[in-house]
Amino acid sequence: MNSALERKWWFAGPVTGLSAILAIMLAGAAGLQQPFSAAQWLLYLLAFFGIQRSLSFAGWLLALWLAPAYVTSQRS
Repeated sequence: MNSALERKWWFAGPVTGLSAILAIMLAGAAGLQQPFSAAQWLLYLLAFFGIQRSLSFAGWLLALWLAPAYVTSQRS
């Protein structure tokens, strides 16, 4: 379930892009340079979605700290 903030293009775009970059860097650090097998793709996708959800949560907390009225008015 995505929040209203996560459906905004100006929030989702940078979070998704940064998640892809960090997942590629993490896979490279683990020795998976190019995912060719299904197991390598699965590891990359798990890393990507884990990083994406973490960055999205951190961004939501930042928005809650900077503009609490905007975030809480979207929830009701």
